[in-house]
Amino acid sequence: MGNIHILNENISNKIAAGEVVERPSSVVKELVENSIDADATSITVEIKDGGITYLRVTDNGTGMDYEDAEKSFIRHATSKIAEEDDLNNINTLGFRGEALASIAAVSQVEMITKPRDKDYGTKIILEGGECKYLDSTGCPNGTSIIVKNLFYNTPARLKFLKKESRESALVSDTVLKLALSHPEISFKYINNGKNIFNTPGDGDLKNTILTIYGREFYDSLIPVSYTGNILSIKGYIGRPSAARSNRSFQTFFINNRYVKNKMFSTAVDTAYKTFLTVNKFAFCILFISIHPELVDVNVHPTKAEVRFQDEREVFGAIFNTVRNGLAGEVLIPQMEKQEASFKVEQQQLIRDDYSNPFTVREQRDFYDIRNEDTKVEAAVTEEQPIEKHHEAFKEDKVYSDMNVNAFEDEEISYNTPQNLLPPLVIIGQCHFTYILAQGPDGLYIVDQHAAHERILYERYKSSFEKGVIQSQQLIAPFVVELTLKEVAAIKDNPEILTRLGFDFEFFGNNSVMLRSAPMIFGVPQLKKLFLELVDLLNEEEGNNKGIIDSMMCTMACKSAVKANDKLSILEMEGLINKLRLTPNPYTCPHGRPVIIKLTQNELEKKFKRIQ
Repeated sequence: MGNIHILNENISNKIAAGEVVERPSSVVKELVENSIDADATSITVEIKDGGITYLRVTDNGTGMDYEDAEKSFIRHATSKIAEEDDLNNINTLGFRGEALASIAAVSQVEMITKPRDKDYGTKIILEGGECKYLDSTGCPNGTSIIVKNLFYNTPARLKFLKKESRESALVSDTVLKLALSHPEISFKYINNGKNIFNTPGDGDLKNTILTIYGREFYDSLIPVSYTGNILSIKGYIGRPSAARSNRSFQTFFINNRYVKNKMFSTAVDTAYKTFLTVNKFAFCILFISIHPELVDVNVHPTKAEVRFQDEREVFGAIFNTVRNGLAGEVLIPQMEKQEASFKVEQQQLIRDDYSNPFTVREQRDFYDIRNEDTKVEAAVTEEQPIEKHHEAFKEDKVYSDMNVNAFEDEEISYNTPQNLLPPLVIIGQCHFTYILAQGPDGLYIVDQHAAHERILYERYKSSFEKGVIQSQQLIAPFVVELTLKEVAAIKDNPEILTRLGFDFEFFGNNSVMLRSAPMIFGVPQLKKLFLELVDLLNEEEGNNKGIIDSMMCTMACKSAVKANDKLSILEMEGLINKLRLTPNPYTCPHGRPVIIKLTQNELEKKFKRIQ
């Protein structure tokens, strides 16, 4: 007897479902796309428990008669294509005929549907792909599909779903992208009985953006358009002030179908290159229209990936569209209001008396440039000023926001060898960015921002590990508006933000009210920094240790003294003395060098004192 078996229909449908139905969000995507293809003008999506136990999609589209309703759950049954040539001219969102069969194979499904020209509708119930009930019924025009207990008969698949809040966030993200793709359709989204959003369906994309993303993004919108030989582009890009820390706010549609394509993001990033600081990404929603024959959407069952005949043409079109949009705008940012202030004023940097308790010793860990032949160079990245301090440094005053002693009276000790840095005598400041100091064996150059980052990071890390992070209560709590994905990220990890020193509560469906913030956050624009930390929750999903470390790096970076900030001799001495107490004074938390050395021998060679 042979070893090869023909799988029965039930097993083959479950295998096929693995490609189309990955999680509740993919079920919602397939069902809503069917509603759009059915010419619906109103679509309601309702989920419970992240869509795992219950989800329903209701539309007012064309509906199906009894015969079509029965056929619709047969694999590869479709009204979208009839012959091979149709694959080269696809204008609908669905066409494979796999979705309903795949969904029914791994869940309990109930569908009620009625075409507009019939007096009655059809009700069909399936469990695990097997029809349990089929009969006529009274119902309104359109289609309503309920999916219950997803993966109830495939426990291995169920086990790999994420927490309900995370699955809910993925569904929310899917619904909002579908709503953006069709502003002419009114979308209503309900989650656990709460109405999350309801788009107007008036055909105005800008109004849909306002409903989904809020006023901040709405006010930053720049309309763009392009018409070329093979494609056209329209949509909106955001002003640089609306940039975020990841690309999750970049949305692209091909012929009204949401797609993921790295080339698109690269084109946008390149166009914004001189407008944004490092690790900032633009907001954009772009619709690309191209003849179906020039794009292949039949790459993957999810239809989220596409291929183009001429990728260079598409890249250039996106780049030019974005760059021209930016060129035609006045991009001077308005001064933002300081949302809140702290009740507890930050104390000044404690100036430790300079002392030389350490033995002079050669350190190989320095970024030593002795072996660079005759070139005195160091690859030190210039710090991009992200947030300027709200008060200039003065020679006779220690800057209160400098935070070198952020936890003022706390004695923090490290298991650090006491000879990592030699005794240094401050000479002065170069370009208000680098501290020049004389050591026993040469000239030392310290990047003041990188040094301060390391100090704050180590202090914050030590306090976090001890569970003694200090917070400061805001005089006037303020509300931070969030996207649905950001709300879910916070709900998944509230303890992380709390342990980092934030006190907050949810305010409505898509906002939080901040009441307290870490003492280290004594800088303006706290709201923007809080949003950056929330972005990290999404980027480092599931890796709590990585999330916390990334957050501490970000907080240290934003609170540290910046390049071009003038420091007094006492401030520079305080900075160096704090730096020498850290476990690693050689690099900042991001890995950039803090200090480089030019030996006395090298200096004498430069001046031809020795050969």
